Formats: sequence, structure tokens, C-alpha cells
Amino acid sequence: MPRLTSHSIRAFPPALVAAAALAATGCGSSANEPAAQHAPAATAAPAAAAQKFASRRYGFRVTLGKGWSGQDATQAWNGKRLEGIGSSDFANFTDRGGRALVAAAARVPKATRLAQWRAAMVRAAPDFCTESSTARRTTLGGEPALAWTAACSDGYKVNKIAALHGGRGYMVFLPSPTGTSAAGDRPMFESIRRSFRFTA
Repeated sequence: MPRLTSHSIRAFPPALVAAAALAATGCGSSANEPAAQHAPAATAAPAAAAQKFASRRYGFRVTLGKGWSGQDATQAWNGKRLEGIGSSDFANFTDRGGRALVAAAARVPKATRLAQWRAAMVRAAPDFCTESSTARRTTLGGEPALAWTAACSDGYKVNKIAALHGGRGYMVFLPSPTGTSAAGDRPMFESIRRSFRFTA
């Protein structure tokens, strides 16, 4: 069975959380507030220890924070339908706050364009999810990518990203319970996106 690995990547627990819902997909001081005079310097909280997770099956690695665990896909995804946490076709990562990162790749015809792949992934989403009609251009592992969001009636909101690499279409998404902060979801997703690297 393929296991998630990386160079100097820590070992994972043998199992993930039980299957959850399928996924399709700050504050600061006021500018008018005077600065405190003679205030002691604030002590920065220690950064969460970073962990590198990798998928042998789909040829990528990603950096996540403390408290995440993961399990690689045990069988190949056919690219036809998006599946969620616990699917054996997807690499699954979960954190203690209820968020998850789900990723997979499937072979695509040579002439496939990114917009076509994204459109296929919108069609592949479950019926109970509403996909945003537009997507923003970004990158994933140095490849052009399209990112968008979805809202699902099963209680999840989803940040999604699609890319093409090495003859495969990649789909990566972050389902978060609707009760979690939307302001926190996007920065987390962006941090994950920036850390993503193709290894094959």
C-alpha cells in the first residue's frame, strides 16, 4: 500500500479520521488608534512546527502545520467524480480544527487545456455543492492554475484549485466546516498552495 512520505518527513498515523462529508469544494488595530507609549515589546508566539507530507501515488509534497495527519491514496482516481475525506482514491490530510486537504490527479488527453480541466472538475462536483461561476488565475507548484470556491449544503465550504502537470490533471481542495472562519480559510489555503511542489 502506498504511504505518504517525504525526505525527512515525519511518519504518519496508520489511519485517518472516519469518512466525513464529501467535498464537491483578522484583525488589526485601527489606523486612528494611537500607538502605546513605552509599551513593552510583544513576545511573538512560537510558530507552529511545519510538517512535510508527500504523496507517492500522485507525485507531490506539501507543507502543513502542527496537528495535521495524512494518508495517501491507495488506488488511482479516474478523474470522473470529486470525492472527499476518507476516499481511497484521494490523498487525505486533516487537522484538529475540522479542516481537511484532499488531493488527487488523473491522466488527461494531451491537448487538454486548463480551462477545460477546471470545467470538468466543476461538473465532477457533488450535486449538493454550488460552484462559483468564475475562477482566479494563480499557480500550483510553478504550473498555471485556476482557483475557485464552492458552498455545499452538507455544511462545508470549499477552496479549490486545478492544475495540469506531467500529463495529469491535478485537483486540490480544502473543505472547511461552515462554522470555521472564512477569514482564516483563505490564508491557510494560500499557504498550502505556496508550499505545494510536484515531485514527479
